[in-house]
Amino acid sequence: MPKIKMKKGSVSLDMTAMCDVAFLLLTFFVLTAKAKPIEPVIVDTPSSVVEIPVKDINVIQLLIDKEGRIFYGMDNFEGAKERQINEMDKKFNFGLTPAEKKSYIIGGPIGVPFGAVKTYLGAEGQEKSKMVETTSGVPIDTGNTEINQLKDWLVYGRAANPKASITIKADGSTPINVIKLVMKTLKKQDVMNYSLITNLEAMPTNLPTE
Repeated sequence: MPKIKMKKGSVSLDMTAMCDVAFLLLTFFVLTAKAKPIEPVIVDTPSSVVEIPVKDINVIQLLIDKEGRIFYGMDNFEGAKERQINEMDKKFNFGLTPAEKKSYIIGGPIGVPFGAVKTYLGAEGQEKSKMVETTSGVPIDTGNTEINQLKDWLVYGRAANPKASITIKADGSTPINVIKLVMKTLKKQDVMNYSLITNLEAMPTNLPTE
């Protein structure tokens, strides 16, 4: 008895629905993603072979450039940055407008004395860039003055987010005495755990053997 041969047809799959889902997901991620604020100064960090990763959210970052200028920054994790600037505005009478507060919340690290905070947050574009070029950074106790505004930024930042990790990102040419002053400020607040950000380099292969 002859076998009946089934006619073979080409298999086709309609990808329209899947493409729609992919574009919807892409649109969702684009609209909900938050861009990382640009750092005000370029910091060329030294290299190390340590491979411990450093978090990039829920972090307080102390940025120090090669001139020893200090910039304070933190992310708005669960509204922490907003709480911080509101409390500091009340305490130090910055007189900030809602727009200036928003500029701080969505902006990068700040590195000006308290007297220039309002002007800096109200500035835009080239005016703000010029202030960054001429600023002396956040004032810190150098031993000749009791003014340590870095301490105040840290106190209110940690109060707004007690669980935030603290990192120090310093240029490889930063004066060592400035880094020591920052560490001293952290120690006075009983902060013993913090990270130093470095560039990863390969482990040396020509280590001496015993």
